[in-house]
Amino acid sequence: MRFVTYLLIPLDGELHPIEGAIADAPAIERRAIHHFRMLDDGTAVTLYELAGDRDRADAVVGGCPSVHAHDVSASGDRLYCHVRFDPNDLTGRVYGVAQTNDLVLDMPIRYTDRGALRMTAIGELATFREATRQIPDGVGLRLLQTGEYTPDGGELYAQLTERQQETLRAAVAAGYYEEPRRVTYRDIAEELGIAPGTVGEHLRKAESAVFTSITPSTG
Repeated sequence: MRFVTYLLIPLDGELHPIEGAIADAPAIERRAIHHFRMLDDGTAVTLYELAGDRDRADAVVGGCPSVHAHDVSASGDRLYCHVRFDPNDLTGRVYGVAQTNDLVLDMPIRYTDRGALRMTAIGELATFREATRQIPDGVGLRLLQTGEYTPDGGELYAQLTERQQETLRAAVAAGYYEEPRRVTYRDIAEELGIAPGTVGEHLRKAESAVFTSITPSTG
């Protein structure tokens, strides 16, 4: 059993207008898709992970003409939006490729900073080749990694954005988390070509995501 990790790049910037509405809205950030399923009545159900203002997310998603029902809940700094909506042709064809070719999508699917979808599919090599030929014209495909599939426990790292992952890797490599601490935000910023304050923001968000996930709930 093999896996293929790739970037699915919508050429118009979105697979569905709901995604475009979220991307264009201030104070909301797309993070991931945790579930997608086509229903017998022709509608689809998905579970988005977002970040930002809950009320704004509720209004934006609820205002999309294709949405039949939705619900937004908050967990820490994360928002989870359950939506039943009318899929467009592109959405149905993209998700239909995995189902038609007996591939399993390893959820969640993560959004990159530029709106592409980082996806991992699990199956046989010959199946991947056939599925690639069926990708519709409205999306680009870029292979990132392939190999034998074994669950590796990398879910926490995968929850971070690309910028957070890059900053965290640079911090670890430079010795930021060693005792005694060997570098500062400024050292990491010079390595990445960004501002020290931006380094601090990325690391704090990465640390928050990890600590929130591993700390038992007190509620």
